[in-house]
Amino acid sequence: INLGEMNIQCNNCDNRTTSDGVIPLMPNPSNRFTGRTEVIAKLKRHFLNTNDSAQKRKFFLLYGMGGIGKTQICLKFIEEMSDFFSSVFWIDASSVGTIIQGFKGICKFPAAQSSGLDDSPESVLHWVGSLKENYIMV
Repeated sequence: INLGEMNIQCNNCDNRTTSDGVIPLMPNPSNRFTGRTEVIAKLKRHFLNTNDSAQKRKFFLLYGMGGIGKTQICLKFIEEMSDFFSSVFWIDASSVGTIIQGFKGICKFPAAQSSGLDDSPESVLHWVGSLKENYIMV
């Protein structure tokens, strides 16, 4: 679906400042967003498709020009699918620095800390990849 670039970080969609002052980057949804139901339905079909048992991880690229609602689509999808995903990781991928900052934010999650992560992006990706429950990284 041609809609546009995306971002990533957070856990269970909490927008409060963490103990180290890092502010999760998941934006607030717009109360004016009412459309794109066909795209959200396509996302749901993609992620809920159980016929694809060989593929454990599912990927979906949402891209397009700036300002056309990519972020709002993701926020609405996450809201409607909140029972399906145990964790939401929202990473701002606009630069290497923001990606690293997002990964450091993930390191602060209690479950991540208890697993003995270091602050490296590789360690974070390994931990997220080892999760057994359904999660989404946007």
